[in-house]
Amino acid sequence: MDLALHYLPNAKTQEQTFMLDLCEKQTSIGLVKGDRPIPDVLLCSPEVVQKLTEQEIKVFVQRGYASHTRLTDMDYANAGAEIVENFTDLAASTKILLKFSPYTNDELQHIQENQILISRVVVSELTPTYLDLLNENEAFAIAINLITDRDNWSMLDNILMSSADVDMMNKRLGLFILPLLETLVSSKNIRAVVQTNPALLQSIYCFKGILCNKEIADHLNLMWKDILSLCLDLN
Repeated sequence: MDLALHYLPNAKTQEQTFMLDLCEKQTSIGLVKGDRPIPDVLLCSPEVVQKLTEQEIKVFVQRGYASHTRLTDMDYANAGAEIVENFTDLAASTKILLKFSPYTNDELQHIQENQILISRVVVSELTPTYLDLLNENEAFAIAINLITDRDNWSMLDNILMSSADVDMMNKRLGLFILPLLETLVSSKNIRAVVQTNPALLQSIYCFKGILCNKEIADHLNLMWKDILSLCLDLN
């Protein structure tokens, strides 16, 4: 998956300005404690956090983020992260939120306008209320389990199913998530991210609060808009 960032010169000036306004440079990431963690498995390890903080990216970690593993909050603090007590404070402190399990409706009550939410998504468990909460805050939502490889297989599921050794699995998860976070942080323009990273086309299911995934729309019998029409300059 190529997550290198490049700006396209033919973007319309008016559209480019609009996207710059709504997606100002992201410099902070929040790691959200999971509701249904897999024992000893971490989407974002202290090693990944250290690589981010070395790039002067602020990382906030919800207290107890790694409580299902051998790691502690101090391990993340030593990697340069700031420990935050609860989700409400975490959402108020960061622009990008990362969670392994799906967000809860209660958590979505506290998200900020234009926030970027990254997590796994179970389509059968999504509700209209869930999407209404994203829409109210014009949020961007990315389902990491919908990011696919060249053979159209979920990259996340492949890692979880093919790595018998937990340490190797966590290393591969870090290699998977790090370039995505780096790309989102370094970009001032969500449209440019999508234009240069086709792997994200299927994974973004909510763009500025607008549902843009047909499978989810069909499941809930809701209206949706094609992500291409929302993100790409076709002229």
